[in-house]
Amino acid sequence: MMNKTLSALPVGYQSFHENEAFNFQLNRFYSFGVFDKDELKGIGKRIDGFETWISLFKELGEEAEKKGEALKAATCYRAAQFYTLSGEKDEKGRDLKHVLYEKCVKHYNEYYSRFEEIRYIQIPYEDYKIPVYYALNEDPRGTILIHGGYDSIAQEFLLVVKVFNEAGYNVYFFEGPGQGEVLMHYDVRMTEKWEDCTAAVLDHFRLDDVTLIGVSLGGYLAPRAAAFEKRISRVVMFDLIYDFYGSILNKMGDKARLFDYLVSHPKNILWWSIKKKLNKNYFTNWLLKQGYAIYEGVSTPWEYFDHIKKFNTREISKLITQDVLVLAGESDLYTVYYEDQLRALVNAKSVTGRLFTKEDQADHHCQVGNMGLVFKTILDWIGEKTDGEKSGTDGR
Repeated sequence: MMNKTLSALPVGYQSFHENEAFNFQLNRFYSFGVFDKDELKGIGKRIDGFETWISLFKELGEEAEKKGEALKAATCYRAAQFYTLSGEKDEKGRDLKHVLYEKCVKHYNEYYSRFEEIRYIQIPYEDYKIPVYYALNEDPRGTILIHGGYDSIAQEFLLVVKVFNEAGYNVYFFEGPGQGEVLMHYDVRMTEKWEDCTAAVLDHFRLDDVTLIGVSLGGYLAPRAAAFEKRISRVVMFDLIYDFYGSILNKMGDKARLFDYLVSHPKNILWWSIKKKLNKNYFTNWLLKQGYAIYEGVSTPWEYFDHIKKFNTREISKLITQDVLVLAGESDLYTVYYEDQLRALVNAKSVTGRLFTKEDQADHHCQVGNMGLVFKTILDWIGEKTDGEKSGTDGR
């Protein structure tokens, strides 16, 4: 079956900026087909720091809005919102991160409203509502449930809903605690107990025998849900998050042992100078403030790093009894635990792993650079596990 959306996605991880973080984000916009290569090269040349990133994408969002380019406007406002520091105010004294969030969601919804197959609902749950975007088929091949990760918003991934729906599946994408609307509208922070909100979605739609896909930090959240919720028959780690804290430590090299010691000793005098250095650097200041906004009861660097220790599949992998697909990119920091994750799934019905390489143009986090290939990989695996056939979709 020809999947028009999938086959139209560009291929290649480009060099748009010398800064690794900026370059990854710019490649996300390219890989999802929002900007072309020349546009992003021009944008990359104009960015000399985080403040420039924010002001430039706000400007580009306004330009796209005037031209009626809803998807581009949404992406630009999301780009600006992403690197805005939590707690920063606009000229009217409003929370800038919230203002930009509302703008980007407005334009995402405007763009995707043209696709009648994509619907939206809010599920009442506890003291908030779980937002769900979904698309159905008259004679579905199966059911796919998807969610994002650490600081994701659902609207960024509605392309995925479209791709998987075109492949013949009923598809549901939801946000849980700490994500998108749940965080911005209800201030409900992220919990590692992802099985609870997942069960609420399964209950509402009366779903069973589903494939659950967790994107980014969802590579921990989804297997966590699968460990305790057996209406999930297949789980995809897109990508794996075997040990969130350990992956960050591993990147510190020789300083890792000292840092690990300090996280366990928050009253150590060294934290005073470390905190000062972290606050001076925009990226680390942004990273920590994101964490303070997303996690409950976290307001210091040592609390942040201690808290993320909870996000590891080392302790729950043995409880997973479903079919599992483990995805990883060879250049991603989390991939250091790729083999450990495969070995830890001792009770899984089956374990399939794929390590994407530079030759695949998909070696970065969540295979940015070749989304067509990773979507095809997932669809082929689901097809084999459900009806013994590959999806037959086009991908490069």
